[in-house]
Amino acid sequence: MTGFELQRRRLALGMSVEELAEVLNRHREEVEGWERIEGNLSGATARELDWALALAEHEKAFVDAGIPPCPWVTEHEKAVNFKDPKAVTAYLEGLDAHASDCEHCQKRRAFAETLPPLPKMPLPPYVGLVGNVKEKIDRLPSWLQPAAWGAVGIGALTVVRGVVMVGLRRVAITPQLLLGLLGAILVGAYMGAVGGLAYSVAKKPAARLGRFRPYALGLACAYAYLVAFGVPDAIIDQGSMLRSWSGWVIFGLVGTVFGLVVGQSLFKEGEA
Repeated sequence: MTGFELQRRRLALGMSVEELAEVLNRHREEVEGWERIEGNLSGATARELDWALALAEHEKAFVDAGIPPCPWVTEHEKAVNFKDPKAVTAYLEGLDAHASDCEHCQKRRAFAETLPPLPKMPLPPYVGLVGNVKEKIDRLPSWLQPAAWGAVGIGALTVVRGVVMVGLRRVAITPQLLLGLLGAILVGAYMGAVGGLAYSVAKKPAARLGRFRPYALGLACAYAYLVAFGVPDAIIDQGSMLRSWSGWVIFGLVGTVFGLVVGQSLFKEGEA
């Protein structure tokens, strides 16, 4: 997008520089500076502007067609705290339920399908990365998806933990250290994948347990996760505590506590 194209689209919408700046939460001088750029704007700026202008162009198309916003949506949007993820989730769920029975919303949806598709919403890099990962994992067979999420999740946590530990200890970054971190990430991803596979295997049998289902799933994942670590550790490390029965008993107790916590926090309250 060039500065001239930005100005052309803004004027076509009948939007002033101040109005566009307010939509973008930017200063007027910044928007005016973009419009004076003869060449292409930066990629991030162009994506942000393209998204804002496309939304405004869609809304103008609705107005020109005589299709006003749904009163229910307008009223409920005002009450939503968009900084609260739970409030946003509840609003979106309510919106879906409302739109399925609202003639007004269905009319808007049908008209929206005749308009050019919206560009991708500009997101922070880490959010875009998560979206790309989700898109790739969704293509996997359903039984393999929990293993992939486990590998990605535990691998990412291992990265964060490694970075924090390096920062706190202020150690020098050496090839040996980086190799060790890479090994830890791979081990974490492997253990997370095993936990995810355990979830896939245990999901159907656990459904028969009623209210104990989340805890059964948590225990299955925790035990599989710990065994995935414990067995190789016992084989490789001659001094491993897991070479004795007492070590496995302690390991089992830790796994039980860990599994119950996972069952409560992940599978009872947040599985969706």
